[in-house]
Amino acid sequence: MNYLLHIKRIFKMITTSSIDHEQHYKRLKLMERDIGVPVKIAVLLITAFFLLRWKELWPSHMEVEEAFHDPVKRLFFGYAIVNVGAVLFFIMFNQWQLRVVHWFTVLMNVVDAAVISGLVIITGGIDSAVYWIFLVLVVRNAISIPIAATQVAVNLMTVGCYVVSILIWFDYVLPSQEDAAKLAEEVWRERYVPTDQFPENKFNWEKPLVAPGTSTNNSVVKSDTDRAPAGTGGMDAVGRYELQMEEERLAGSLFTIRVWFLLLWTALCYGVQVLFDRDREAQREAREYALRREQLRSTGRLAAEIAHRLKNPLSIINNSAYTLDRHLQERDESVTKQVNMIRDEVARSDVILTELMGYAQLSEGKVERLNFRDELKQSMVEVFPDHAKFEVKARVKIDGDLPALMMQRGHLREILLNLLVNAREASNNGQLVRINARTTRDFSIKFSVKDEGKGIASDHLERVFEAYFSTKKKGTGLGLAIVKQNVELYGGTVEVESKLEKGTEFVITLPTRALQQT
Repeated sequence: MNYLLHIKRIFKMITTSSIDHEQHYKRLKLMERDIGVPVKIAVLLITAFFLLRWKELWPSHMEVEEAFHDPVKRLFFGYAIVNVGAVLFFIMFNQWQLRVVHWFTVLMNVVDAAVISGLVIITGGIDSAVYWIFLVLVVRNAISIPIAATQVAVNLMTVGCYVVSILIWFDYVLPSQEDAAKLAEEVWRERYVPTDQFPENKFNWEKPLVAPGTSTNNSVVKSDTDRAPAGTGGMDAVGRYELQMEEERLAGSLFTIRVWFLLLWTALCYGVQVLFDRDREAQREAREYALRREQLRSTGRLAAEIAHRLKNPLSIINNSAYTLDRHLQERDESVTKQVNMIRDEVARSDVILTELMGYAQLSEGKVERLNFRDELKQSMVEVFPDHAKFEVKARVKIDGDLPALMMQRGHLREILLNLLVNAREASNNGQLVRINARTTRDFSIKFSVKDEGKGIASDHLERVFEAYFSTKKKGTGLGLAIVKQNVELYGGTVEVESKLEKGTEFVITLPTRALQQT
């Protein structure tokens, strides 16, 4: 199992965090509308001009390339019509939902790769300069499609389009080339002169051929069937054939190199995106950490100041009421009762202020970067330990990766423990406690705990979060009050739904990005 953990860590290391909708929107707007629309219009015009005047601009084309020209031209003009609609779509960018724009961009990127691969076939195949456009497409995909799996899939499809186009060129265009041994000397020299690829004398390049039986300065040339007939010049048929085979081998090697380069380029672009996203996430978490810490400190100081200022006058009121009570005990019972009510309310206010001061102390704790999954796992071990053998069963479901929380560990632990303990105690033997956690669209963590117990009466639901209110015989009434206090301290919400004899569900929403709330 250790190797599985290592594999999991590797995948976690090379994966990028979920990008928020605002960043995704900005990337699409920049790449597809602000840059993509003008560039695409220019490219369409240039490509249309090339296809319409292809024979003039590409005079050395072969018949089989010309056969591919008409299908490619029809495909391109159909593609141009589609792109007119795409340009209008991106001009009205703000009118569409982000998901619609994202998947439309994915579709158009794949179509672009397919059309560009068609141009490769009719512009020289393995030697086509159109190959370099695929590198641009990969970069564009990396910027426009920040979702890791989708980006990698689209880039691999882009590479696949290039591979298919070259395989078609190898199977249909290259074999149609005329045999090098039968070419006229001028055509052969134009096509096969290897001035930069081969040693000078590998194919007797400088040694002229003469007709059999003709004398030279040094010797008489004998008849040789392997020699080319007079007038073919510079190289015999065997040499020409060997050179043609050498060219085809080099073409295969170049094809392999280019495909690997595309794959490495894809990985490089994805790696750069991961680094940029990690840096962006680190900066966001640093700002989030500073903001959370300052929020807690400010709240704690305000609570302590309020409690301190109110405790002194309450103490004076309490002392005065006590003195007044001693003087009035023997005179008027009604007045004595009123004084006792004052003292009771003062005592109650003092308890509230004491709690407020304790709240202020909690707010001065250490803010940490917490993994919700790990904290929930630890709380489950404490509430449902294996050695206790509770008859109540718990089922945990966590959807996907959860973003990190910037909060005090003690606050999150109190939230989890109180909710889990309440659900366990409310359930009977054999019943199930369902625990779910997922990420919302605004990157908050939505956590729910649902039991199958007796439920809470509707007239009690509004009071379950009040301090000292409890429906349990031995309950203190502080657990849910602490939960509500801790959740709201971080800008979260807590909701409860319950039906008698059907159970109760508590739903907690904890925002992971306070900067979006300010």
